[in-house]
Amino acid sequence: MKRLQTMRAVLSRTAIAETPLAALIAIWLLTALGYCAAAFATDAPPAPFEMVRSLQALQGQVAQGNSQAHTAQRVLLKSMKAAFETAEPEVWQDPRNARAAVVYLLSGGHPAVMIRLLQYDPAPAVDERLMRGSLAYIEGRADEAKTLLKDFDPLQMEPGLGGQVALVRAALLVHDEPEEAVRMLDIARLLMPGTLVEEAALRREVFIVGKLGDLEKFQSLSLNYLRRYRGSVYGGDFRRRFAAALDTLGFAESATRFALLESLLAEFDIDSRRTLYIALAHHALVKGQLEIVRKATEIAGPLAMEGTDDALRLKLYRAGALIGKDDVKEALSLLWSIDRKRLDPEETELLDAIFTRINQVRYWPEPPKGTNGSMSPVTVTAKPDEPGWETQLMKRGGADLDEASADLEKASRRP
Repeated sequence: MKRLQTMRAVLSRTAIAETPLAALIAIWLLTALGYCAAAFATDAPPAPFEMVRSLQALQGQVAQGNSQAHTAQRVLLKSMKAAFETAEPEVWQDPRNARAAVVYLLSGGHPAVMIRLLQYDPAPAVDERLMRGSLAYIEGRADEAKTLLKDFDPLQMEPGLGGQVALVRAALLVHDEPEEAVRMLDIARLLMPGTLVEEAALRREVFIVGKLGDLEKFQSLSLNYLRRYRGSVYGGDFRRRFAAALDTLGFAESATRFALLESLLAEFDIDSRRTLYIALAHHALVKGQLEIVRKATEIAGPLAMEGTDDALRLKLYRAGALIGKDDVKEALSLLWSIDRKRLDPEETELLDAIFTRINQVRYWPEPPKGTNGSMSPVTVTAKPDEPGWETQLMKRGGADLDEASADLEKASRRP
């Protein structure tokens, strides 16, 4: 009970009463993991480095998809801010605590803590460039942060700090030196396996290697992420980065690469699979890879509920892939089933383009003016009684009606 009361006292320095569930989760994790047992034994608040270890353990639960841990993390960070700001200056003469302050900042902590520590004399027992570089990064001063942190080798640091520094350096290098950024992310994963740092490194690295065209590493990293962190609170960001890399790596341009992708997409949940196959079908259609469009829509079709927007898009893309002479009937059947009012402007333009292409096949070498597919709305730009208003089909229909009327009139005159 005394241990619980001690931790509650530390956490209560912020407005934890407003989030009792999160506070209880944080307390439970901190006590159950046993990182602060020595501090509890003396009824003293835990040291900064002990609180940072507990924060990292809590963030590991976030990486596994624990939404309650995600809430508790915010509460704990607020509590740590209060504890760090009120700690005596001599606390930071312990190198473990000084390093912990940097880790805290790079783990989502408030920059006010570091600003305060930089004013202490004597300064905390950690390289001042590391403190200032980390603060510059958090405050968005990328060039300054890059200069201050460039000489720090994460492999020469304590793993909990080295992993964070590697993650930051990768973010600072990604635009100008993507290969070096990949190396930094590899180091981050090496130093902090099973943590939120590794989860973040995998998410970011997938995107970079995709941009670099490294298909083998893209597959390896993606499978690693999906099999270990598929439930992560940040999984949505991974799926966005993954989708962005699909076109870059040419999965929509090569049947061989598409086959490699199928086994990878099998690791995703149904909703993600459907979304990714639809995106792939769109990319392939734009690039004229009709066989890939057909395969992608065949796989995604059973994953889309009839009547949904996804099902409508799949019909549209599949119709676009069926423009050969033997497939015209199926393509038209798909197009006629699409409600134009539900399409966005780009999709409506695509629908009209597919109709145009199909009619070029049906009415080679040139379809009749105004043709937009049988049973589909006829597009006419001129107003009635203006030149160009009457289409060839309308003229033929009018002539037939005139002929039928004449025959009826003759018949009525007969005795």
